[in-house]
Amino acid sequence: MLSAVFAAGLTFTANAQIGAPFPSGVNLFSSPSATNLGLYNAQFGVGASLFGQNLYFDSTDTVPSIISTWAPGQADVSGYWQAGGGAVKAVYLGKTAEWENDFGYVKIPPGPPSYVPLVTDVTSGNPVSGYEHVVNYGAGETLDFFVNSGGPVGEGGLFYAFGLSNEYAGTDASIHTYWALASVLTNYWDGSAWVTDFVPTILVGYEDARNDQGIYDEDFNDFVVAFQFLPAQQTAVPEPSTYGLIGASVLLGLVGYRRFKSSRRQAAAT
Repeated sequence: MLSAVFAAGLTFTANAQIGAPFPSGVNLFSSPSATNLGLYNAQFGVGASLFGQNLYFDSTDTVPSIISTWAPGQADVSGYWQAGGGAVKAVYLGKTAEWENDFGYVKIPPGPPSYVPLVTDVTSGNPVSGYEHVVNYGAGETLDFFVNSGGPVGEGGLFYAFGLSNEYAGTDASIHTYWALASVLTNYWDGSAWVTDFVPTILVGYEDARNDQGIYDEDFNDFVVAFQFLPAQQTAVPEPSTYGLIGASVLLGLVGYRRFKSSRRQAAAT
């Protein structure tokens, strides 16, 4: 549970985030590269070979029933952390909850309570299904990812994907996540070069309602994310396709500069 000092500062209002600890309107998710967009569609999309259903969804009409076949409980990710540090990529798949949930992460071992939001006040269009965000972690660290429920006070909580104890959940000890393991072909930075290879991917579906208020419906599709475990911290190094754009921009800049110099010389001669 959060410290008493931290909890004392929380504000609770109906249909607001439980605890409301985050600024409104945060959205760090962005569209994947063109390469990964194609790879994800091939494996998460309609008719995908891994699942046979569309795991990209943005409305209650297209939530895949396959989530009910995943394993109950928090995901076992103990074998995926890199001792020297690495990265976890969160790929947002969708939600059905009417509440405007927050989603974020904490680093372990933690110092002072540090809850980092990746997206807040999530509605059907924020973020877009299939968008992603990468979180790096250092040597000796791991991560856990949470959904912070919205809704009336006492009906939701802060529920984790990988093993930390749920918070704001009162006496509710019920299961709040289902998960599955997949191997997904992905383009990523391996520490020295861009490669395309199969990456361990944990799919997690959250149930965001407590089980002591009569609204716990056990559908586990209130918020659905794919977590990819990458072997090295991801850097700002451009992908190969980006180098061509950079080169073209540099070339255009040189042409423009030479034209500018030429026009200056002609003006000086007249």
